[in-house]
Amino acid sequence: MPRATILLLGCLAVAGCKNRIGDSCSNSTDCSVTGERQCDLAQPGGYCTVFACDPDTCPEGACVEWRFIPSRTAETWCMKTCNNSGDCRVEYSCVFPNEITMSGGFDPMLPSDERVARIIDLEGNQADAKICVALTPGVDPDALTQSELDAGL
Repeated sequence: MPRATILLLGCLAVAGCKNRIGDSCSNSTDCSVTGERQCDLAQPGGYCTVFACDPDTCPEGACVEWRFIPSRTAETWCMKTCNNSGDCRVEYSCVFPNEITMSGGFDPMLPSDERVARIIDLEGNQADAKICVALTPGVDPDALTQSELDAGL
């Protein structure tokens, strides 16, 4: 086999190893052999992400700022965007970042001073996107009925 063909096959194999934002992982090389993505092992099943993202820099998904009040505690991570929980892995729910509580729960009526996450992207519809996130066990935002959501009004 010619040397160029072997080199091309090797490059394709490496490119095929890149997992997408939000995929499961057990170490950072599961996400990217070149280091542009890391594995967040604090998340169930691991979560391929980019730490310290800036607005509009995620290879896919959205750049989410966590614990932004006070600003010195803020961290940013690329998170997988979704339309519903079926777009996420089994352990994850599809929610708006501004509905995630300090305890990892979900509250669609969460006051703005209690929010822990927000999308900081400026492009297109990303600012209004939902993300795949692991909520506190037992929390299922998809199971809430409209009457339960309206109860807080």
